[in-house]
Amino acid sequence: MTRSQCFHQAHPSERVDHILVQVHRSGGYKGDLDGEATRVSPGCVSIIDLARPIDTRSNDTDIINVMVPRYHFDSHPAFLNAAHGRVLSPSRGAFLADYLEALLHRLPEVECREASDIADITSNMILACAFHDVEAQQSVGSELDVLVRERVKRLIENSLASSQLTPEWLCLKAGLSRANLYRLFSIEGGVVRYIQYRRMARVRRCLEDPREHRTIGEIAEHYGFTSQAHFSRRFKKTFLLLPGEVRHTAQRWAMQDDNDASPCLSRWLRQLGR
Repeated sequence: MTRSQCFHQAHPSERVDHILVQVHRSGGYKGDLDGEATRVSPGCVSIIDLARPIDTRSNDTDIINVMVPRYHFDSHPAFLNAAHGRVLSPSRGAFLADYLEALLHRLPEVECREASDIADITSNMILACAFHDVEAQQSVGSELDVLVRERVKRLIENSLASSQLTPEWLCLKAGLSRANLYRLFSIEGGVVRYIQYRRMARVRRCLEDPREHRTIGEIAEHYGFTSQAHFSRRFKKTFLLLPGEVRHTAQRWAMQDDNDASPCLSRWLRQLGR
């Protein structure tokens, strides 16, 4: 149970690059989420992107908070774009709430080796209940479009470091017209923007890996960014952090793990969402 409170975050923080899912058992909040007026009532399940501005006021509440690291949703930029302030439909919200209640009761029995699987299952449940709700499903289109999109996404994911990865190459490989390709990725702002986002996300994963010893410039060039200054600007615009800040944070956490008496627990907590 939480007493009434105000929460204000005008600027993002490197420590909270997570998606927050809240089950409002009782109480709720109202306020402004990145320029959008929002009101959440008792019984609702809501989502907040903690990397974006927040200004909310709540009454006395009883809630379940679940934070999932953003990288679990990197392959679904349309979800990330629409997640901030989303309130799930009652049926899907209830389904997700039941799962999170069960997870809450089981956590004391969870072993460290299960953490990664639980984090993946939880992120998939959130996607199933939020991204594929009625509104989002209408945006995505027909089942056939979904299958074709997934096929093209796999082609993109497997070719991020290739200079051949262009709309023309994707049309040839997937047997699509250019118009259909752009239509399939219209929700992401076009296929070129989606490719750039996925390349940025892959670079970020490399920078978050303490075993990665290439320079930032070398990693960026490997994924097609020939100008490091341009890459840094785009990276900052995409993730609201500079590449060096991401690497520094990852190195700091790696050093903490080395010095921690229980490094498995530390990694487990970060996987589930600090």
